[in-house]
Amino acid sequence: MENPSFYFWIGTALGAVVGVVGTLIYGKIRGFFARSEATKLRQENRTLKQRLEKKDKHIQEMMYHTEKIAAGLTNQANREKN
Repeated sequence: MENPSFYFWIGTALGAVVGVVGTLIYGKIRGFFARSEATKLRQENRTLKQRLEKKDKHIQEMMYHTEKIAAGLTNQANREKN
């Protein structure tokens, strides 16, 4: 007579072992590719693009404030002439 509980526990144990082994293999493969030169260069490129975008945004804000100050000074000079 077959015992269904026995097969359940065998399946659970094998599933756990396969899951652990699969996770370890995945970690090793991912770690191997994470250290590759192409991955490092891609990350550096992404970082530089982000820094450039931040600098561009800062420059745009400074230009806006400079134009605002210049317009205020122009208005003040025009009022003083009149």
